[in-house]
Amino acid sequence: MNTHSQKGLTTIGWLVVIAIFGSIVLTGFKILPMYLEYFNVKAAMEAVAKSDKVDLTSKQDIWRVLNANLKINSVRDLKQEDFKFTREDGATVITADYEVRRPYFLELFIGAHFTHSIEIRR
Repeated sequence: MNTHSQKGLTTIGWLVVIAIFGSIVLTGFKILPMYLEYFNVKAAMEAVAKSDKVDLTSKQDIWRVLNANLKINSVRDLKQEDFKFTREDGATVITADYEVRRPYFLELFIGAHFTHSIEIRR
């Protein structure tokens, strides 16, 4: 039995482990706000669907109420062009389709593409 065998990680080994863990944490901090914003968009769309004060035949009225709900939920980056309003067979469909890009590290960006539709029958 060798009594001088090494046990545990070396300093370089610990630095590699810390770098990997740090990159995972950094990625989480960059991705989490994107998904929180997406959940706020979904909540705003559901609030429009539940509201009786919306004229579903008017795209402008739907956008007015949706935009107000987005502002309440602190979603400020989305524009009317990110939403599509269609009406067919007595149902109104609101679709959010947008991309989010955030700086990640130096010249790298991290991004996501989100799509959510809600159908309102009234």
